[in-house]
Amino acid sequence: MKLSMKTFDLCEKAFEENIDFIIFGATGDLAHKKLFPDLYNLAKDAKFSERIRIIAVGRKDFTKDEFLSTFNEFIPEEDRISFFSRIEYFKADFSNLDEMKLLADYLGKNCNSRIFYLAVPPAFYSIIAENLGKVKLNYGCSKHNAFSRIVIEKPFGIDLKSSLELNKTILSVFHEDQVYRIDHYLGKEPVENIFAFRFSNNIFENIWNNKFIDSIQVIATEDIGIEKRGAFYDSTGTLIDVFQNHIIQMISILTMEKPTRFQESFIRTNKTNLIKQLTVSSVVKGQYAGYHDEPNVAPDSIIDTFIAAKLVLQSPKFKGVPIYVKAGKMLSEKKTQIVVIFKPTIRSIFEGDFSSNMLSFQIHPSFNIGLNFAGKVPGFDYTITNMKMNYSYDNYYGELKSEYEKLLIDCILGNQMNFARTDEINASWKITDTIKDKIKNITPIIYPQGSTGPTEAETIIKSDGRSWIYI
Repeated sequence: MKLSMKTFDLCEKAFEENIDFIIFGATGDLAHKKLFPDLYNLAKDAKFSERIRIIAVGRKDFTKDEFLSTFNEFIPEEDRISFFSRIEYFKADFSNLDEMKLLADYLGKNCNSRIFYLAVPPAFYSIIAENLGKVKLNYGCSKHNAFSRIVIEKPFGIDLKSSLELNKTILSVFHEDQVYRIDHYLGKEPVENIFAFRFSNNIFENIWNNKFIDSIQVIATEDIGIEKRGAFYDSTGTLIDVFQNHIIQMISILTMEKPTRFQESFIRTNKTNLIKQLTVSSVVKGQYAGYHDEPNVAPDSIIDTFIAAKLVLQSPKFKGVPIYVKAGKMLSEKKTQIVVIFKPTIRSIFEGDFSSNMLSFQIHPSFNIGLNFAGKVPGFDYTITNMKMNYSYDNYYGELKSEYEKLLIDCILGNQMNFARTDEINASWKITDTIKDKIKNITPIIYPQGSTGPTEAETIIKSDGRSWIYI
């Protein structure tokens, strides 16, 4: 509750300031499908004050009206005048220093706080940051208490080496407290609630260790292919697209040590320390049948569209607890879930075939927290069976805010809790590179579209006497 009050106070303070929200790549898919719809929702819900101006920077030769017309499909006609009045379109090639100087002159007419959102391919991150520094847009204004911040989408590099180089460039222009490395999973309510669930409920936190937990499963599967992202996916794969960020983030929140304070620096440090203690036991690499027929994919590509792995934590609290991970594309269903399996009761006084207690966090297709336990079946005899309690976000709260809405507000407020720090990114890449080195020269196992993945992924868990659990 303290954070809610703090956030309210910060909102009141932040919206007293004049803020320019500058989106590079404003004509691209991310901006069109995510950023502008969520910015509209925030404006409609009065989360944005009139003091916030949106500067759309793109390379296409649009007039302002031509650019705004591309949003007519999701902005109701009655709201267009109000929302569109906040938006300006500025044509610029952000890799061209002279054109960035023109942008600086344009923004320099007002001494406003600035947030630069890089909704562009990763190859442009460095040059944009460098040019922002060269035209002095990396500085705030102490006289007017104005800040300057930069928001960078994942993936942050393609390996540890490139990540270090990118960080070196970014941090030569911006300070760490100005940099917001965004992973939209950290804005999802169920992911945030893992933290709250753990540290506000003693009945679970006191048994959150290897004495009571048998194993953990993290599943993030999709029922679609790579769609139009052939060039991108063929250079990254599922390992970089999903494991290095989404999955590692979920594992870190689930298993990190309890921070001494509910403050971003303590939380980010504990997450980083946890990631550093992850080790890889075994990996399965797969690729869906027909992947080579996708546009912009190399005919001999051996990139992964499926990864299954067994990880082990070396932390004292979780030492020996296996973490089974499965992620991939073109599988039987779109599902994101975490399941914590507790050790079975020793010397139970009851007979019967009932499973261990399980705690589940479902993130897709719906937001749920479930607890599996054993209980008595109604009747004259004493039959024990599996039962489940389920907490559904939909039933309690209805439609939730999108993760981008929440993270955009965090950027404005200067709250970095849900954004990765440099050392956290480095730790994530170290464990990812370990897996990458294991599989880089291995031909992927081809699996049928619409299946659960390669049969070898079953072996990875069945060899330990366990099986994948789908909730």
